[in-house]
Amino acid sequence: MKKHAMTFILLSGLSVGLLLGSCGNSASPELLEQNVNEISLSELFNENAAETSENTVVSQGGPYGKISLSIPDGWHYETCPMDSEQIDYGLYGIRFYPENAANGYIALNYIDSFGVCGTGLATEKVTIAGKPASIGTYDNNIYWDFISFQDDYDGIVALTYSVGDWWETYSDQVMDILDTLSFDPTIKEGGAYIYNSEYELDQIGLSFTLKNISSTGATLVFRNYDAGAPTGELEYGDDFLLEIQKNDVWEEAPIPLEGNYAFNAIAYVIPTERNSEQELNWEWLYGTLTPGTYRIKKSILDFRRTGDYDKYTACAQFILN
Repeated sequence: MKKHAMTFILLSGLSVGLLLGSCGNSASPELLEQNVNEISLSELFNENAAETSENTVVSQGGPYGKISLSIPDGWHYETCPMDSEQIDYGLYGIRFYPENAANGYIALNYIDSFGVCGTGLATEKVTIAGKPASIGTYDNNIYWDFISFQDDYDGIVALTYSVGDWWETYSDQVMDILDTLSFDPTIKEGGAYIYNSEYELDQIGLSFTLKNISSTGATLVFRNYDAGAPTGELEYGDDFLLEIQKNDVWEEAPIPLEGNYAFNAIAYVIPTERNSEQELNWEWLYGTLTPGTYRIKKSILDFRRTGDYDKYTACAQFILN
């Protein structure tokens, strides 16, 4: 504050001198030159600019809306898009931490189904970034474990990861950064898998999810969660069916392809000890999908031997923007 006050006085003195000169009172050229040299305007403004902390507005888009934060100097940030390896819990978001921190970070993510256990949990209702939120702390930690936002920001959750070493020094700055949060649910991009427990095939211990969803295809991920459930070998082929949801009713997606079409007669084995993936391009059959809610169906065989198998239909739901 002293530097800014001195700046005002010096500038005011110079202005008075110039005004007096314009009114017919001759000011000493040597004095004017001395004043200009003393305040050194360019140096003064450069010094003030150096003292001004620069903030970087960081945004990450996704299928449910765009998340934005203002990150100040001295902090490092990483954006975590859909299906990225950086994402820890949730779909997409932004993580940030002090530049001199050896480890630990804050993850601000969009989580489509956030749930917590009440054992050892204390919660507090607060307002952050102008929105209601709930701060949750487990076992009397020195730092909170999560902040879940409500109302227009529902689905946005801040999580702490190994922040104990620097929390005491930087906790206030963390809250200042979170107070700059903005979330725009009208700006949507990409697609997202939607979990539905009804689609899990407990008879064969199998489910499948989707990642890298686009308007022309996706990656199917088969998860064999109960290796002892199948009576034979789990297999699937190239066939699939897309459905679109309209007015809460599922109907087959339109196929613009003219003429007949067929799928390759091939069998892929789903291993019991790990997940397996299939790259699927549906553009050749369905064209480029328009935004909406979709469901993909695939046939799964519990194959014991030729002519001896059980057939199931596996489903996975997704949205596309």
